[in-house]
Amino acid sequence: MLMIFCFLSFSLLGYGQQKIEIEENKKAILYLKNGSELEVSVIDWNEELGIKVTTIWGQEMFFPASKIKMLKAITKASNTSFYVFRENDIYYSLTAGIIPGNNSLRTSGRNGYTASFSSGYRFHRLLCLGVGTSVDQYAYNSGERMHPIFLDLRSYFFPKNSTFVLNLQTGYSLAFKNENKGIVDAKGGFMFYPSLGISFGRSDIKYAFDIGYKFQQATWKYGNQWDSRSSIEYDLLYQRLVLRFGIVI
Repeated sequence: MLMIFCFLSFSLLGYGQQKIEIEENKKAILYLKNGSELEVSVIDWNEELGIKVTTIWGQEMFFPASKIKMLKAITKASNTSFYVFRENDIYYSLTAGIIPGNNSLRTSGRNGYTASFSSGYRFHRLLCLGVGTSVDQYAYNSGERMHPIFLDLRSYFFPKNSTFVLNLQTGYSLAFKNENKGIVDAKGGFMFYPSLGISFGRSDIKYAFDIGYKFQQATWKYGNQWDSRSSIEYDLLYQRLVLRFGIVI
């Protein structure tokens, strides 16, 4: 009987301390059963129903008890970096990169560039879907500039601040003539661009670096717009390595 009384006393004491600790310090770490760890401010907590919190990026969320592994108060002495990822929210991505040149006679090894913007919705860490546009030039100062409009699909591998990211962009690119460069007619085409990289950052703003391979159809017609007999037409399929750096909010 004495052992049972001691066990119940210690259990109630521990429970009371945990409740007081969370109530006195609203900041806490929420551990979920899927492996995620979120730094939150507790709004309301019911052990049977679940917890209502505000994330450090300002989103109010509710997690049912069935998804919660543990709730732990943050002490002032804690220096640990916790996982931060804005699930179920809109994202914005801005990237810029280099397209290394090749040894073709047309480009003479000149490098190109790419700059893109995309926005979409995070349904889950593994499923982010959006749309975007970019400006691509496969040889600098050539006049062969593409303007893709694409679907943007992203998947973050692990629930960590630094993780691998798979990104797939596919769509159709527009192309325009540039008479100053001798391009009298132009036509875009299908674009397909898979990439693999790493995302890192301890806040809701993430930095990213990736490497991908871009496939792009295009037709360029060079010549004199007044004399079609002297024109040359190139029907191309660009296949180029792309190195990018960007931020995702």
